[in-house]
Amino acid sequence: MFLVQIIVSLLLTAALLLWNRDFLMAFGASENTIEYGVRYMNIYAVGTIFVQMTLGMNAFITAQGFAKTGMFSVLIGAVANIVLDPIFIFGLNMGVQGAALATILSQAISCTWVLSFLFGKKTHLKIRKENLRLKANIIFPSLALGLSTFIMQASESVISVCFNSSLLKYGGDIAVGAMTILTSVMQFAMLPLQGLGQGAQPIISYNYGAKKRRAGEGGL
Repeated sequence: MFLVQIIVSLLLTAALLLWNRDFLMAFGASENTIEYGVRYMNIYAVGTIFVQMTLGMNAFITAQGFAKTGMFSVLIGAVANIVLDPIFIFGLNMGVQGAALATILSQAISCTWVLSFLFGKKTHLKIRKENLRLKANIIFPSLALGLSTFIMQASESVISVCFNSSLLKYGGDIAVGAMTILTSVMQFAMLPLQGLGQGAQPIISYNYGAKKRRAGEGGL
């Protein structure tokens, strides 16, 4: 999976660099905002591998029961981004390009944290050179397992495209910006619910899906 993540990252980087303008226009950018988006995307695309490694390999940390370590990998990147944003945007006067640079540097820090753990001594699932081979009997079941999540995320992206296209047509850039702000506010309510759902899912799978619920233990 580590090797697959690298391959996917390289493909995504190439796609974002080649068709960044098309993607941005599809997601609601206008002639007034497209240049800012392209400047951001050109830098952010280079850091795709850091994002993929952090999010993808972090799942192998939480799956082993190291929930705090997995949480810190996300927290470190978020805090670093908050600190670096004003430094690059205002301190170095880099504008939107500074925001992109701050983001990929923050993700690089998180990626270093994740990989240092998976190459370290505490992990049970260690990344080893001899295991870095593409095996169909591992890759295809993994893709099948993640297909439902991919479809859900992809459908949300399609909805966002439809929303932004309609908002841009009937309300302009202000309407698109307002929708972006509302989406960010909604995440404060949705993310805790997602956390509870993702945290409870392994418990439900083990107790009910694997039929190992103890007698008299019906609650979570």
